[in-house]
Amino acid sequence: MIEVPKKAKKSWALVLMGGGARGLAHIGVLRVLEKNGLVPDIIAGTSMGAIVGGLFAAGLSGARLTEMLGGLSLDNDVDKPARRNLFKRPKNLFEYIMLSDYKNRFFSKMGLGKEDAIETYLKSCVGDVRIEDLPIKFVCNAVDLVSGKEVLFAEGSLAKALRATMSLPLVFAPVRMRGMLLLDGGVLNSAPVEAAEKAGAEVTVLVDIHRPIKKMSPEKLKNTFQVVQRMIDVAWAASFEERARHANFVLRVPVDLGTLDFSEPRRIALKGEKAAAANLQRIKEALGGLP
Repeated sequence: MIEVPKKAKKSWALVLMGGGARGLAHIGVLRVLEKNGLVPDIIAGTSMGAIVGGLFAAGLSGARLTEMLGGLSLDNDVDKPARRNLFKRPKNLFEYIMLSDYKNRFFSKMGLGKEDAIETYLKSCVGDVRIEDLPIKFVCNAVDLVSGKEVLFAEGSLAKALRATMSLPLVFAPVRMRGMLLLDGGVLNSAPVEAAEKAGAEVTVLVDIHRPIKKMSPEKLKNTFQVVQRMIDVAWAASFEERARHANFVLRVPVDLGTLDFSEPRRIALKGEKAAAANLQRIKEALGGLP
């Protein structure tokens, strides 16, 4: 009897969009995939998608990421001076990441040599690990304000790359690095599918958490946070449609919340979990009919 050689498994990537609080849905998606043995070969992300994906790539399980939604008490080494700069106490670690040091950064000039509270916190989560040494291949993006071009991080300090990709305009100071001034990657590319392909992915699964743009009453843009949120949503939506066409499979997770609305983190994660579970067979088919 002639044995038919098995087809080699295709290398696949999970692509995680930015979206602030909406990005917590990625945790639920990763948890379902992990439970079903569908751990990606590559994770590509931007902004909050990069934060979640980078922590997972560094070895934090879906269950651990879910625990981190609960509160700051899980970690004792959160930067206390930075915590004093918050307008209010954050409800969970991801809100801390997004809002910590906001007041200090927003109302002071960008300085060189200052300790960055967020990068320090990220190091407390992942240590000094380099991207090229992660157990799961990882890539994220940022925008260089000097050149106006997208920058990809596929090597170097993971904490530094995550700090750069999450630099939301007007919320966090851009990151200075090698003559560049780096801003949130989602401003230019909210769905880094092509980055995943450059990293070697043969199949790409994009988790779509973008909020379709609807006309908004001027009266609803009352404060800085609302203006920033609207600006980010417009930028991300503009770059999404074209990028999404390159993905082999798009997993839609509807989360109709603002970028900085962290009021129900577990409910957001649950939406990702439900969407992934409902589309599990379709994801397997996209990956080549895995059992």
